[in-house]
Amino acid sequence: MICYLCNIDKTIEDFIVRKDGLRYKMCKSCNLEVQKKRLENKGKRLNHTDEHRTCYKCMRLLPNKEFTRRATGTYYSACKDCNKYEFAHKRRVRLLEAGGTFTQKEFDELLKKYTSCPMCKRKWSDIPLPKNLKVPWTADHIIPINPPHGQQQGTNHITNIQPLCYSCNSKKGNRVL
Repeated sequence: MICYLCNIDKTIEDFIVRKDGLRYKMCKSCNLEVQKKRLENKGKRLNHTDEHRTCYKCMRLLPNKEFTRRATGTYYSACKDCNKYEFAHKRRVRLLEAGGTFTQKEFDELLKKYTSCPMCKRKWSDIPLPKNLKVPWTADHIIPINPPHGQQQGTNHITNIQPLCYSCNSKKGNRVL
């Protein structure tokens, strides 16, 4: 397993076990260093300059491009690496809480029923591909698994899945249309 902080391949025993039985992505030695830095800086402000910021999670001084910029022009407190694992963890938890699963085979069968995106009606072949995608469609939860406050949570079962183009899925967000 590779530590995301030091990028060194280490044995599985070098990583701390989480409460759910999985392991953290940061090795024990890097975690110890981060904890020491946090104790040293307890009560102090993080070191920020015009070009660099300090991530509050890993305590590394990084260029601003390593932080996600908010619409207001400020930056998030955690670097992109730390946020990537945080968001992935939250997504996994939401999927587990929602219940249900579907296989790629089930999704492929569902996809055969659609020759175009059900929302924008563009044919799959007419949709331009962004650099990071191999296919123009994505699996969309009809009733979102992370709905707005007060609305019912959907499941991760194939009956709650529809294929949408990546653009429509992004526009839809966590709404029911």
